[in-house]
Amino acid sequence: MRQQYKLIFAAGLALLAVSSCQLDNYEQPDAALFGTVTDAQTGEIIPQDIGDQGSHICLWEIADEYPTPGRRTILFKTNGTYMDKNYFSGKYKIKLNETNFNAETAVVRYADGTEVPAEVDYTDKKEENGLKWVVDVNGHTQVDIEAEPWCRVIVKDITFDQAKQRVVAQFEVECTSNDKLAEIGMFCDLNPHVSYSINNFGDASVKKKAVDRVLGEPETFTLKMPLSSFDKDKDSDKDYWIRVGARSDAKDARWNFAPAVKVHLVKEEIQSRKLGIRWDLFDGCNDEGVQDAAKFAVYKAMWERGQHRTMPLLYFDTKDKKSGAGCWVAVSNPIPAGDKYPSDPVLFISPGYGHPIVPSFDASAIPDEGNHMLLTIYVSDATHFERDANGQIEIGSGGDADNEEACWTFGQFELRNGWQTLDLGLPDANKLGDFYSGAINWFRFYHGHEMVGNTTVKFDEIRFYYKTIVDACEDNRPWSSNGAAVTLDEADCKEGESSISTTNGPQGIRLSRTYSPVIKTPAKLAKGHFQFWLYVSDAAKFNAVDTQVEITSSGKADVNELHWLLPKDLEDGWNLIDFKLSDGVATGGEIDLRSVNFFRIHNAVSGAEGSITMKIDRLRFFNEGVDMKLSDVPDEA
Repeated sequence: MRQQYKLIFAAGLALLAVSSCQLDNYEQPDAALFGTVTDAQTGEIIPQDIGDQGSHICLWEIADEYPTPGRRTILFKTNGTYMDKNYFSGKYKIKLNETNFNAETAVVRYADGTEVPAEVDYTDKKEENGLKWVVDVNGHTQVDIEAEPWCRVIVKDITFDQAKQRVVAQFEVECTSNDKLAEIGMFCDLNPHVSYSINNFGDASVKKKAVDRVLGEPETFTLKMPLSSFDKDKDSDKDYWIRVGARSDAKDARWNFAPAVKVHLVKEEIQSRKLGIRWDLFDGCNDEGVQDAAKFAVYKAMWERGQHRTMPLLYFDTKDKKSGAGCWVAVSNPIPAGDKYPSDPVLFISPGYGHPIVPSFDASAIPDEGNHMLLTIYVSDATHFERDANGQIEIGSGGDADNEEACWTFGQFELRNGWQTLDLGLPDANKLGDFYSGAINWFRFYHGHEMVGNTTVKFDEIRFYYKTIVDACEDNRPWSSNGAAVTLDEADCKEGESSISTTNGPQGIRLSRTYSPVIKTPAKLAKGHFQFWLYVSDAAKFNAVDTQVEITSSGKADVNELHWLLPKDLEDGWNLIDFKLSDGVATGGEIDLRSVNFFRIHNAVSGAEGSITMKIDRLRFFNEGVDMKLSDVPDEA
């Protein structure tokens, strides 16, 4: 009767409850299996994800009457423990798979105090099947597992930066195998069991950030999550649970975590941080100039009644903004089925609502080749904006659309959900008529798209600036060296948040980066400069060997190249390097300064001479005679 009972039991306890008078003949489960997984090195519990994303224990009962026993699975709890009370006493084969650890040993403890090591099952010789144990389950049986986590994650600091309105997590990751570290992440939730599976807040790019390389030794990482990631919960003045994690590239590896940390977030209106000096403000979007009050009242009433289905609702928002008193907002109406491109724009924002801006804006002091427009924009659903749909961003000097106009069409820039910054270069704009940057009196954003439901677009701050910085050195992933690690140094930099750092090896020291898309520099060969910050830890040894700096438009060294030798008077610490483009030596053809895509610096001082650290920060191109106040204004941190 036991086999029949087990089939019924596996099918569901509800059936047993309904047919209780029929179950008196069946044998009841008389055993429970439970235990904990701990780090064999530290003795600490190995935290788990919740449910199916956590580690699994698989069991098969070994019995003559069951030649092909069914598999049962126990899922770990987030605190590294597991339990299942519905077992029959007997021998079971146990295997750990889809785990965040590599099991080493297990100890079996019985209710009477007896303690024995788990018996390793050697009957299955296939190495890929992994380690298995045979355990005699008898009553309440505890099986405690010692293992090495695929990744050890140690928190150094998780805090809320009040000044910059973001959560900053610094943590160390140690990989215990030769597998790559696949990714790291920071997870946020109101639930203290926050994990990869439980994280209802935060930016997707921070929740999972690819690493995809082998860590030879423990390495420190920093992740930053802006307060705007928590906007879905408008009451940001509260406690959140933050947990950092790492996932190995080992087969079926689950996420490893550090303990969750409670952080108090306080929303505060602050000015956006910028690197460099801000250039003139074209419009702060701080008034109700989207359209006059009378028109606004009429259109709003029609919009609410469902009339003028292609007319957007426009208004001024003083709450959900990025800076100043408020921002412009346009909300589209749903488009009837089949009406893909309506005659009137679905979304439309223009100061003055189709009339010339008075007074006009003069951006002619900015050299044309480096003139950029910076827009702070919010999009509720970026999927509604198709590359091939009719719509664009326009500025003009003729006071109307398609008249002395510079415009950018969808496909020339990418939109994502939430607040973001668009950086649009005038050299890349499509031109209609004789556009003049000295008398800009027209701005318009419009788009027609097929969708169901409403879409919201907001604008807050429109600026023009002189783009000189081509690399702020805020990301080490695109950089490579000749064997040494390339890291971000957030404690020692000249501008912004970080610098790029590396050290010398047996073949010297070398640092390079390929740029995609290409750098369209504002500099001219006759009057242009290439400038960056360079740090050296031992200038005497560095000066003793020639150091070459190269830029190319071929994507590689020695083709379409300009190069220079560093001066031999470098000092320990930071040095400002400033090369005239006209002093550069051409190699392998002429460089195209509107298509620079490769940078390299290298020095042959070997590791035998002692360890030398080199860092670089803020690569910039500019022309002589341009006021250096017209410096770069990159995206917000």
